[in-house]
Amino acid sequence: MCELELGLRPKEFCVYVHRDKPSNHALLAMHKRVLPIHNAFLPLFDVCHKLGGLGVSSMELCKLWGDDRKHLTTRTRQHIDFTAEETAEAHRQCKMLGINPNTPFVPLLARDNTYLQQIKEPTELDSYRNVEIDTFIPALEYIADRYKTIRMGSVVKSPLKTNHPNILDYSLSGKRTELLDIYLSGKCHFFFSSATGLDGLASLVFRKPVLYVDFMPISRAPILKPGCMLIPKQYWHVEEKRYLTLSELLESGMADMATPRQLNPKGIVVHDNTSQEILEAVKEMTARLDGSWIETVEDKERREQFWSHYKRLSPDNICVGLIGSAFLKNNPHWLR
Repeated sequence: MCELELGLRPKEFCVYVHRDKPSNHALLAMHKRVLPIHNAFLPLFDVCHKLGGLGVSSMELCKLWGDDRKHLTTRTRQHIDFTAEETAEAHRQCKMLGINPNTPFVPLLARDNTYLQQIKEPTELDSYRNVEIDTFIPALEYIADRYKTIRMGSVVKSPLKTNHPNILDYSLSGKRTELLDIYLSGKCHFFFSSATGLDGLASLVFRKPVLYVDFMPISRAPILKPGCMLIPKQYWHVEEKRYLTLSELLESGMADMATPRQLNPKGIVVHDNTSQEILEAVKEMTARLDGSWIETVEDKERREQFWSHYKRLSPDNICVGLIGSAFLKNNPHWLR
């Protein structure tokens, strides 16, 4: 839809179908209001896609990681939104959970392997993208001193170990709904994530700022929109007992690797961000959004140095996002 609005896609009659079970029926209903999605055409799609003919062209659409490297969403309007009825129902559900929908709130989505276990997909192949929720607690409590903080996720491994009254473990509340998953992502102050799932919805569909921590693979960094920020996981060289530099990651191809099967044979293991690194990133994100952040000349120079290295090896990408200032200051190997 962004491409159509910008004249980058020819105007033609299109019908969309989906083969798999929708991950969220409320979101599908919202898309159906603006796109012709009719699964009655699925058999015709299969015939045309496999055999061709009938003067009908077909193509499979696949978007990973909420990728918008051309930054189309910053140049176009938001295309889907909630109806009055959906908003009223979401507000009713919010109040049942103690959420005031008219005041700022921040959702958190932190990936673990429980969901993959539930749908019976192998978890060890992608385990480096998992995180330990306990490392997020200091950051969550910092946010909760300012805003309602809501832990998201359809299935999670363990409850939050905090008694902060402004933190809601929504994922374990027993009152999770598909509509509220979308509403909280679309109406938040900012979305806090380990780069998985709903953050792409918040960023691309609803144009919300996102803070990504424990981010990997670093090759996906150009997905950052203006106002979004990340800090990456660290790549540790076991034999040399040091972290790889950004240039080493990009030149070796390891910047695009995110699994033990890819990295371990090269003598590399991945380290999560520390609680302090996550906390510092949250402090910067909240300060930037409330207008109190004071950026030093050194902060700006370090960020430009990071992107200059990245741009040298990825010249076709537009790099406009923020890398955590404290993270770059304390980890100079990301500047080389």
